[in-house]
Amino acid sequence: MTKIKSIGMAEARPKLTQLVDEVSAGGEPYLIVSGSRVKAVLIGIDQYNDMIERLEDLSDAADLLQAELDREPTMPFEEHLAKAKHRKSRVPAGG
Repeated sequence: MTKIKSIGMAEARPKLTQLVDEVSAGGEPYLIVSGSRVKAVLIGIDQYNDMIERLEDLSDAADLLQAELDREPTMPFEEHLAKAKHRKSRVPAGG
């Protein structure tokens, strides 16, 4: 992994379009700094979506591991969907 670039807010302001184009084309993210504090991170939407998907996957894996540690019963996702579909089809019309 390469080092994340940083840029001051005052320097970033006039270059915002260029910076957005750079990160959206797959360039490395930028830390946006004001004073001596990081205020934001500028990343492309593809990288953001990848990070969110990975976080969701890790969260799901952690939940499964915790369920195993707690000895909670688990089932394959396909089985869960089939049972949910079956329950939904048995609900009487009108509530």
